[in-house]
Amino acid sequence: MINEGQGGTLVEDWVELANGCVCCTVKHSLVQALEQLVQRKERIDHILLETTGLADPAPIVSILWLDDQLESSIRLDSIITVIDAKNFRLQIDEHKNSSSFPEAFHQIAFADVVILNKIDLVEDNLEDLERQIHGVNALVTVVRSVRCQVDLNKVFDQQAYGSKNSSQLQELLEYSKSVPPNLRHDNSISTLCICEQDPVSLAKVESWLEDLLWEKKSDMDIYRCKGILHVHNSDQIHTLQAVREVYEVLPAREWSKTESRTNKIVVIGIFENSVV
Repeated sequence: MINEGQGGTLVEDWVELANGCVCCTVKHSLVQALEQLVQRKERIDHILLETTGLADPAPIVSILWLDDQLESSIRLDSIITVIDAKNFRLQIDEHKNSSSFPEAFHQIAFADVVILNKIDLVEDNLEDLERQIHGVNALVTVVRSVRCQVDLNKVFDQQAYGSKNSSQLQELLEYSKSVPPNLRHDNSISTLCICEQDPVSLAKVESWLEDLLWEKKSDMDIYRCKGILHVHNSDQIHTLQAVREVYEVLPAREWSKTESRTNKIVVIGIFENSVV
């Protein structure tokens, strides 16, 4: 990292990690490096952790989302994925004639924000590209850009993993129901929406989540879950978050008198012919 010091001089400040993939082999080094960074700086608003283009975001989430050592000073805000608008179209076309799916689809599934870059190189069909992205992840926010120039207010402070941000989560879940289901391709990542009016047992929801996330089924692979719950004998909205095998269900706030108490859960993954 290179920072500006006194008199406009550039001061290099390096935090070194051991060799290896951050996602797999240097988890503790990453935590220590972030702690060092926070301690050595007077004020840090955001930390951007850039991974390789083929990195799996899920292990990073498991490190930063629930790590007690970071709870007081660092919170995981969101996963951001940059998509090349021109080449993404080519990947979609190739995917139609293949049994596999592009790595881009995998990263979209975990993303909270997608920056759709190089839109100046795409003459039309931007709306179609966004529909394809939402077909993979109905909850993701798409931000269009040229040369990755974006309004940072649309990228930072998403609070995607915050249990208290239930209002924004409700809006996302409501929007996800409007995404056409016909965008799904067989054997590809897609979004499933579950709605139920009756109050649910928290213990049964957790048991269902553990079966869904922990019991590996050959024809189903779950990447993300988000939802709000109307829990039996509770006046509080409960928020649900899950990434791979890690999940969390927490009370967020009390239901308002004008709100319709309901359960809404969005599941992102590969389902094929499975029953969720």
